[in-house]
Amino acid sequence: MRSYFVAAAVTAAIFSMSQSASAADLPAGMPTVPVPFGSPVYNWTGFYIGGHMGGTLSSANASDPTGVNFAPLGASISQDDTGFLGGFQFGFNWQTGNLVFGVQGDMAWTTINAGLTDPFSTTTTLNYKTDWLTTVTGRVGYAWDNILLYGKGGAAWVHNNVSVTDPTIPLSATGNETRFGWTAGGGLEYGFAPNWTGFIEYDYIGLGTASVTVTDPIAGPLSANFEQNIQTVKGGINYKFGGL
Repeated sequence: MRSYFVAAAVTAAIFSMSQSASAADLPAGMPTVPVPFGSPVYNWTGFYIGGHMGGTLSSANASDPTGVNFAPLGASISQDDTGFLGGFQFGFNWQTGNLVFGVQGDMAWTTINAGLTDPFSTTTTLNYKTDWLTTVTGRVGYAWDNILLYGKGGAAWVHNNVSVTDPTIPLSATGNETRFGWTAGGGLEYGFAPNWTGFIEYDYIGLGTASVTVTDPIAGPLSANFEQNIQTVKGGINYKFGGL
């Protein structure tokens, strides 16, 4: 029993001396704060899929290249229209340090349905309805742990149904088009759970001017020139596969 107490006393003395030596090696005034076992950092790398919804502002200018069917040659009519959109997105992010690079595709259905009245012939109305839009973009952002600020840019496609009507002629010409353009925007994304993020985003879609052919059962094919751009503000959520 006596040898047991002697061994315990020696062990305690050695431990006390080692602690004193470790503290003596530290610079004067430096606190001896224990280092935490681990501090997780949000990982943005991985594939993701999600959904979104929001609002749109579509602007269009229309002109008649013949000057016969609606606005006189050299003149144009314009209209802004608001609507809603909803759809899905999918993509991949790769993080290195605080920088996050990615590629994303998305598609949305819209309620854009604008009517342009010809001020030169008030009985003539030109309608365009945007059924859907889709984009393929590259993304680059800067991450502060689970907060990501990003910009994006790439290609866009929009599908429109177009009609020119005038009950006094009568004229009822219809047609459709799929238009190609460009897009740029940016947003803020927040990781609120290990595999879930939420975001808010603004995008501009520029579609330029293109000719669309509408066909009347009696008059036959007619041409109209459209310049169109669309602005969107949307929010959504993503589910990320793998990572923190």
